[in-house]
Amino acid sequence: MKRRSVALIAAGAAVVLVAAGFTTWSLTRPTEAQAVGSIPVAISAPVPDDLTIGVIVSLSSAPGEGAEWKDAANGAVVAARRLALGGHPVTVRAVDDKGTVDGARAAAQQLVDDGASGIVVATSGSHVSGAVEVARTAGVPAVLPYVTDGSLAGDGVWLTGATTDAISAALPTALKGASSVLLVDAGYGTPAGLSPAAVVPFSAGGDVEAFRAAVAAARGSRPLDAVLVNGPATTQAGVVQLLQSEDADLPIVVTPEATSPAFSEALVSAGGTLSTELTTVGAGWSDTVALSPDVDGRAMSAFLAGVRVLADDSSATTLFEDRSFASVAGLADSRSHDATVLVALAAASAGSTEPSAVTSALGALSAGPGDGIAGPALDGSRSTALVPAIAPLYSADQNLGLRPLSTDTTAPLVWFAGQAD
Repeated sequence: MKRRSVALIAAGAAVVLVAAGFTTWSLTRPTEAQAVGSIPVAISAPVPDDLTIGVIVSLSSAPGEGAEWKDAANGAVVAARRLALGGHPVTVRAVDDKGTVDGARAAAQQLVDDGASGIVVATSGSHVSGAVEVARTAGVPAVLPYVTDGSLAGDGVWLTGATTDAISAALPTALKGASSVLLVDAGYGTPAGLSPAAVVPFSAGGDVEAFRAAVAAARGSRPLDAVLVNGPATTQAGVVQLLQSEDADLPIVVTPEATSPAFSEALVSAGGTLSTELTTVGAGWSDTVALSPDVDGRAMSAFLAGVRVLADDSSATTLFEDRSFASVAGLADSRSHDATVLVALAAASAGSTEPSAVTSALGALSAGPGDGIAGPALDGSRSTALVPAIAPLYSADQNLGLRPLSTDTTAPLVWFAGQAD
């Protein structure tokens, strides 16, 4: 499919002009702690002294068990710096759960023993149940920005992203009413409510020629309107690369795992291209939100200014202090940032670092752009806290120029809301 041209206009933060396949940017970079519009880089919530927020990350895992978010999780580092700029430093302590249930239990227990007031579970997959179990038993609140299993929410656990049910409900809109859909089951089965015309399984490391033959047979037996790929991020990337070479005329819809940095990296590593038009579903988590002249745009711009502040600081490191922050500046995600900010805001509201008090405050907390949240508004009175409904998002491989990118990092796709060309 041809590359989509996107015209995005933003007041104050950036202006983009797209024509004839090239993009021109004019950027004004804020200095440290300088306001972006009406929202400052610094977050000035009166966070109690000695607040520790735990962050669980999967540095390695089986596909779909969280390693795809390991670099994105460094949004928590941005949250900590923004709070420090506001005069209220917090300690962010990261633990690797190795992508297993036992590892998740051990990681959560270590953070409980270290006195964490709340835990951000910045990973995904079924193994996170181990961390949820320990946190719940200990009475320490847990916020899950990347998990979609709504059954884990409640009783001191909040999901801040889209649930599986919400994703399934939004997919028909992303498919634009296609009546004959080829589902490539890359490991996650058939989304609820979808009746595909054909299903072709795919597994990482499987027989590529057999997969191609199965897709060709499905196309030969009936007209198809679109392809939906459902599975872990890296496995989806393998499917998309194969579809790019054989079935480039069909619209491709991917599930939200593809919004992780790992999807883009895996697609390029497999020999694919990021220029193919892709559609998914989600909310305003991408850098493209900063191009909007409204309060949401200013909130995302403030987050991105925080990313740049850290990238310019040669002493700033990643969550595990094993690399410079600049090496992940292109990948640190607003979702892990917002989950961390949410815990800090709850502690500020409670005026306490006691986990029970933070849990109670979280349950009564609503937070949005004016509170330091970079992405969509969150409502802690609901255990699935995402306020806006999710909607179709469209990919673009344009470099927005809003954050630095390490030379050895694949620039991730950006996702924008609105109608595709």
